[in-house]
Amino acid sequence: MRNIFITISLIFFIFGNSQANEKHFLPNGFYKFLWTYKDKDKSEYLIADTVKFNEGKLEHLYIPCHKGIKGNYRKNFKYKLSKNGKKFSVSGTVKLWEDLKNAKINIKFDKDKIENFDITKRSVKSSSPYGDYEKEEVQLKIIKVDKFKDSKFICSSEIVKFDSFSPKTAKEMLGGLKKLKKQKVYGDLYIPQTNKKKIPLIITLHPSMGFVPSHHFEYFNNLGIAILDIQTFKSRGIENQWHYEVSEEAATIDAYAALDNIVKDRRIDKNKIAVMGFSYGAMAVINTHQNFFIDIIKPKNRFMTHIAYYPLCYLHKNIQTTKAPLYILVGEKDRLTPYEFCEDYVKKIKENNGNVVLKVFPEATHRFDWKELKSPITMKSFSEMKKEFVLSKLDSSYPRYDIGEGVFDTTEPNGWSYFSLKDENYRKNYYAECCDIKSTIKYNDKAATESLNIIKNIFGVK
Repeated sequence: MRNIFITISLIFFIFGNSQANEKHFLPNGFYKFLWTYKDKDKSEYLIADTVKFNEGKLEHLYIPCHKGIKGNYRKNFKYKLSKNGKKFSVSGTVKLWEDLKNAKINIKFDKDKIENFDITKRSVKSSSPYGDYEKEEVQLKIIKVDKFKDSKFICSSEIVKFDSFSPKTAKEMLGGLKKLKKQKVYGDLYIPQTNKKKIPLIITLHPSMGFVPSHHFEYFNNLGIAILDIQTFKSRGIENQWHYEVSEEAATIDAYAALDNIVKDRRIDKNKIAVMGFSYGAMAVINTHQNFFIDIIKPKNRFMTHIAYYPLCYLHKNIQTTKAPLYILVGEKDRLTPYEFCEDYVKKIKENNGNVVLKVFPEATHRFDWKELKSPITMKSFSEMKKEFVLSKLDSSYPRYDIGEGVFDTTEPNGWSYFSLKDENYRKNYYAECCDIKSTIKYNDKAATESLNIIKNIFGVK
């Protein structure tokens, strides 16, 4: 169940005895609250919170982020234990897959109905029908744990709104943005718990999947760095894409529109704002580094640094860039966005006295930073470029173009945006020439750690 706003009301009835010589259903200590969404016979585990229970009072110690269930709402649940210790309730409002309907949930635990129950020895699970949806439910599993091992991170975000535009190609931007229709866009702002008066910020641009790996929000907030996660797709009514309904040019404008908006926030250090993107978002980040887009968008502010995780580096005749550094982080085994193209691109930037750093991580594939991919998976929706195809494009005799020339070739400037305007048969034939329609992707701890250390050094944090 996706793209729906919901209201959750959770009630847990826990029967025990409040007398000192009897065990309560939840004795004092630490617990994991594991949330699962179930649709008919399919279950989707969502996330686990860590809570502390002490003398009938519950405190959330750790609420990680998850794209399906917003942390803000779990943080704002109301917890209540009855005076006799037999009933425990949790109520609140939450977004689950951004449900548009009000879906109430009533989950009950009854100690009297669980024979010889001892939560210190085994977990307990119960569920509730999910609103008025047939055969849908939300499950909660409670596990007793000995220690609190997580970071003290509470996922909580604010909505930031701003105006942007939605060009389909770079060519459409020629002549300025005034002729384009305005687009309302929003982002989720994650502010770290810190005593600093001015906080550094990273503006993130998601990949084609439509969301940034949620562990990044926790990681950077724990370093004292805020995150503004721009919702480029959702703002325009889509969730993900493989052919560009939303161009990377639109995401490029979003980035600068967000920058000019967020500098007004007095909590943010306007001199320490970076932009960071992944795959599709990384290609938009490369655009933010180019004078072609800066001159057309005319932003009032500039980024301190531009960080691109595994972008497809387009092949240009020449390229002029801003003076701020661009960091390109890509895997050696990534054949969706081959590093050889980035080597060529970096050479062109340096020929024009630009500031760029390319880091190629040995053995790393696409999405090497996604902790969710610790076991490799093969994606048929992704397409790996054949070695012969890559070499043919890198050949010095192959024609190069400037941004805005409108070439229907995925390797040319902003080529994916033009390519997506072509019909299905054109794309099918092109794929047969260029690519194997499959790709293996997996998490690479060494590459992920090294890339994060690079970013830490950029911001001067430990």
